[in-house]
Amino acid sequence: MVKCFATQEGTMRKLKMLMLGATVALGGVGTALAQEDTAAPASGLGPAAAARIFKSCVATATTTPSPIRGTPGTKMWCAVLNREGLTLLIQATDTGESPGPNLTTDAWRASIEIAEAKAYTALSVSSNDFALDSRTVGLLSRFDGGGSGKPGTDTGPAPLFGLGDTNPFRPGIGDPSLHPDDQTGSKHHGIVTFAGGQPVYNCSTHKLLGGVGVSGDGVDQDDAVAIGAVTGAKFCLHP
Repeated sequence: MVKCFATQEGTMRKLKMLMLGATVALGGVGTALAQEDTAAPASGLGPAAAARIFKSCVATATTTPSPIRGTPGTKMWCAVLNREGLTLLIQATDTGESPGPNLTTDAWRASIEIAEAKAYTALSVSSNDFALDSRTVGLLSRFDGGGSGKPGTDTGPAPLFGLGDTNPFRPGIGDPSLHPDDQTGSKHHGIVTFAGGQPVYNCSTHKLLGGVGVSGDGVDQDDAVAIGAVTGAKFCLHP
């Protein structure tokens, strides 16, 4: 996985404000109204919403150029988790397959667990009032992002340094025959400190509904596809 912690002006501004203890809102796109899936209102997203998000994930992946593959589109694993971390969907964007034996997808197998953990990262550190994506979590957990210096200068730990150590990846129970892959219907945990995980909000109620994780290319491509998956399905990235 290409762990290039590329920073954008908005992300760095938010990082500075967080280190100062200020409350800020994560910027994002997607202002169309979205409704919580009525199949599971208490836990946020449900199967119908997850399917809609995956459809947008596929559409974005097929139009996102891949510098690693050298192709005009890319191939990803897309995971959708509800508010409590239950995996509603984990599928490959090129074939629509779920994890299992004898896969035909060309998406990276290691990205199955990474996608799930990215989704959990975004939903587990966000709330109805405040949004964090996995890229920002990575910046906030770097060793060189704190003190009076700037990220990249090794001046000290950032505010969330060590966060990944407190939440190691724990796969769901799943089907033993699928090892080491996972399946839907189980809760998955773990913190990923690089881009590709986005929280999912209802645009009208501003409630946190769950998270989306995408993995299978460079982190910038992962993040672009995750953002497109959320906004393309008419959900929002922030309250």
